[in-house]
Amino acid sequence: MKKLIASLLALCMVLGLASAFAETKEYNTVEPGKFIYATSPDFLPFEGRDDQDNVIGIEPDLVALICEKLGLTAEAYPIDFDSALAAPAAGTVDAVVSGVTIREDRKAVLDFTIPYATITQAIAQKAGSGITMDNLGEKTIGVQNGTTGHIYAVDDFGEDHVVAYSTYALAFQALQNGQVDCVLLDDLVANDFAKKIAGLEVAPTTYEPENFGFGFAKGKAPELLAAFNETLQALIDDGTVEGIMLKWQE
Repeated sequence: MKKLIASLLALCMVLGLASAFAETKEYNTVEPGKFIYATSPDFLPFEGRDDQDNVIGIEPDLVALICEKLGLTAEAYPIDFDSALAAPAAGTVDAVVSGVTIREDRKAVLDFTIPYATITQAIAQKAGSGITMDNLGEKTIGVQNGTTGHIYAVDDFGEDHVVAYSTYALAFQALQNGQVDCVLLDDLVANDFAKKIAGLEVAPTTYEPENFGFGFAKGKAPELLAAFNETLQALIDDGTVEGIMLKWQE
């Protein structure tokens, strides 16, 4: 009897491992067992780097948790934002995870997850500058290339009023050096920069709120996208996503 029980337990373990392996293998990923995502890590609290150069933040935490539940290993592929948007379609990564606003034009090449966060655009400036939406068009606006802030600034005020940088770090350096009057960017990120750089303040804008999602190569991994959506929704429902976001805004 003991031998029979032991044999049954061993069989269950083998079947369990086989089932887990099959679940992971069904996902169409660039590398088997991995989820490689493009990200521009100069965008805290959503993504940045620690002292050991590891990619950290809200989205890396969230992606790591989702991948753990799906039997995948999350791996960041750091790159500038504009290139990150194009990376899934190029086949170099499985998705772009970089504070990406879900937009109709981006849906032409990306399949998005359900939204997990909502932000609005804000104006970061030196304290006392007095820049608001009323006079923003009279200023030189720093943006990150390819972002919604970049799109809005060019559409509303013209290219002559906009200077695009590959990273927000460069945009804020330009602000400190007086090369631009302000930086237009997402409110949570603007607040994070204002905490770290003395003499900065943040003003609101009247732009519509934006929803963030993870962008997958269009039509290439429907099973993986569905699994991400199911897991992400569960993490939203049980408060995990809110907890991660609050942690990184402390």
